[in-house]
Amino acid sequence: MTSANVTEYTIFDKNNNKVGNHYQSHLCKTKWHELLRFSPLENYTIMAWGYDEEEEYWENEPINLKEFLCKINFIKT
Repeated sequence: MTSANVTEYTIFDKNNNKVGNHYQSHLCKTKWHELLRFSPLENYTIMAWGYDEEEEYWENEPINLKEFLCKINFIKT
């Protein structure tokens, strides 16, 4: 498995302090339920990052954790 098959996530609190990580292999069952420990969801942001096929680093902009989980259809608003 290459790094391109994995997305890492960093979780930040409302003061922008790093409070956790989440690891998701694209080839395995998702474990989004593990993110529910950050409660209330509205008080946290999540930022996806990883490496592409050429092992180049990439990262997305942070997004509100509740918005993220709604966007991937894990929870309903």
